[in-house]
Amino acid sequence: MTYTQPQTDTGFNIVPGEDIAVRAKKMQSAAQQQVSEDIARLKAMGEPIYYMVGKKLVREEADGRKFEYRLREDGTEEILGALI
Repeated sequence: MTYTQPQTDTGFNIVPGEDIAVRAKKMQSAAQQQVSEDIARLKAMGEPIYYMVGKKLVREEADGRKFEYRLREDGTEEILGALI
């Protein structure tokens, strides 16, 4: 499978003398935008995304189905069940 190069320009610019709280909000917004774009790109490629909800490891398929899983010692995944 061929992966496309992710876009790295988030449009975030550091302004000298800018208030740290304002800068932090801009950084958070730029990071969230990039995460959203990366998730959309992966789903468009048919790839699953992985994240945690509380202490549960979640695998979300490109079609939206969600599964709780665990990683075995050998690095393989074991699906524990579907999440609603």
